[in-house]
Amino acid sequence: MKRPPSANAPAPDWARRFAVGVLLWLLPAAIVWMVVTPFYNRFLTTSAENLVRLTESPGVTRLTVHDRHHLVIQRSDYAIPDKPWLGSIRTSDTHFPTIMLAAFFLAVPGVSWRRRLENLGWALLIAAFFHIVSLFFRVNFVYATQLGAFSRENYGSLAINLWGISSHLLELPFKFAMPFLLWAAFYIRLVLPGGRR
Repeated sequence: MKRPPSANAPAPDWARRFAVGVLLWLLPAAIVWMVVTPFYNRFLTTSAENLVRLTESPGVTRLTVHDRHHLVIQRSDYAIPDKPWLGSIRTSDTHFPTIMLAAFFLAVPGVSWRRRLENLGWALLIAAFFHIVSLFFRVNFVYATQLGAFSRENYGSLAINLWGISSHLLELPFKFAMPFLLWAAFYIRLVLPGGRR
């Protein structure tokens, strides 16, 4: 009789099962992401607006869902002639690595389903905070660098550079590293020698 796979299986076998699991979970995770995206974008838009307004006095920023994937930025104290909004952000781009995050957490072999789902829930909560903060920086990036005279009058060169660098770091390396970092935070011991004992 074939013995069930052990949590102490050799590392190559564990890695192979994990890699196959990730590939199998990518499509279901992508489907769920596509279904949830319109609702999640509304949540992110409202949350990011509230966070931006916490740093304003008075609160003048208004973020609005424009279509399935974009939000638009407006200010009650500033408008561009002949343009309905100051800028737009593709909200879905902020969180599409969540597909990989879900596949990573669901594919871990040798871990109970209850624990996988619990860990995934915590990881998604942490990722949601990251997405809100990322949009906060993107909005301030628009204010500091994209509005010509308004940007120059209200932001010094140091602030312009800081908002620009921070926004790009969150939008590129940090966003794509997030699934790997969160997975490692929960499961790195499984790939260390003796970690599955």
